Amino acid sequence: MKQSDDVRSWAVFRAQQILMREGMDLALSAQDFDKDEVRARGKRLAMAIASSLMEASNVHAARS
Repeated sequence: MKQSDDVRSWAVFRAQQILMREGMDLALSAQDFDKDEVRARGKRLAMAIASSLMEASNVHAARS
């Protein structure tokens, strides 16, 4: 398997994880019309995305 296939598989898996956890939490908060929770959970979603980008960057750097 090529390295690019590994990266794609990892990215799809991480995106699914993030959407299942933080994305669903955000959607439920929006459904409940809880502005404070929407803001907090939106921030958690952004942080999860940023964290996964940092993780991908570190993996890429380690393989280079």
